[in-house]
Amino acid sequence: MTHKRNPLRRTAILGLITAAAMTALAPAAGAAEAGDTGESRLYAPSALVLTVSDGEDAATATPLRAVTLTCMPSPGGTHPAPQKACDTLRAVDGRFSALQSDSTRACVKIYDPVVVTAEGVWEGRRVQFERTYGNSCVLGAEGTPVFAF
Repeated sequence: MTHKRNPLRRTAILGLITAAAMTALAPAAGAAEAGDTGESRLYAPSALVLTVSDGEDAATATPLRAVTLTCMPSPGGTHPAPQKACDTLRAVDGRFSALQSDSTRACVKIYDPVVVTAEGVWEGRRVQFERTYGNSCVLGAEGTPVFAF
């Protein structure tokens, strides 16, 4: 038995194989092009979400207020005083635990806890901070410009 070769069938099969190979390679070529056009930054990002909540623990409290704070390339976000807050954070190299208040304001000793949080990125490194104050007056006295919103 001899089989006749069908040139049309052979051309169709080769065309399908070529089309399948081109389809498989197209995403890789597109990804290489997208990678070549990537943005290069001259600064490390500094973007934070700050919250103030009633309670002792941020995990169980509902935020009363929340703002965003961006310090690089320029101060911004929804924080009411981004320049002052960014300057305060730069002075302590983004270490929230090192924030100190110079306030001499006296507050009543009624325990009505307020918890503040900061989450995000400071100069390219991830940060997460939580601190509980005795009440909102103490937060206002000790909270520094970072949490004044």
